[in-house]
Amino acid sequence: MKNVWEVWSAALSPAECDFIAERAALYAPQSATVGFDESRRDDIAYRSSTIRWLDVGAERAIVERMMAFVVASNRNNFGVDIVAPFDLQFTEYHGARNGKYDWHQDVWLESTRPYDRKLSVVIQLSDPADYSGGAFEFFGLQSPGESFAPRGSILIFPSFLQHRVLPVVSGTRRSLVSWIEGPRWR
Repeated sequence: MKNVWEVWSAALSPAECDFIAERAALYAPQSATVGFDESRRDDIAYRSSTIRWLDVGAERAIVERMMAFVVASNRNNFGVDIVAPFDLQFTEYHGARNGKYDWHQDVWLESTRPYDRKLSVVIQLSDPADYSGGAFEFFGLQSPGESFAPRGSILIFPSFLQHRVLPVVSGTRRSLVSWIEGPRWR
């Protein structure tokens, strides 16, 4: 693995960010949960955000644009066996609700599914002037910092890395999150 994570700073245009937000508005909002399947639960002390699940099949334009960056990053940095994203999650962290997501990984290690989340993708849809707080951090690694702050920036990293989003103290931070899956880790 060449790099532990990669940022494509301001890779998407403001119009592309607006398009993603407009498409997300077509889907029902819900409170974010913690955990998978039967262990899924609400825990606003741990994760406080509003999410919308976008239909991957209906949102092909978004998926194709995102995957162009994922394929390049995977080839240059990670070299893992990936296929495609299964989920697209539009996330809003609201300052009025102290929106955050504490330390977590995006993998489900106890899963019996024949595939795993391999790469995580976070697309910054908000202008940094629209909110304060809400920094993205990795546990035990250098964090992307200001390189990931500009609107339209894309962060790609192995899904097993622990990370968090610090509380948003004012405004609203919007992002699109996806997990690129592939055959089980060996």
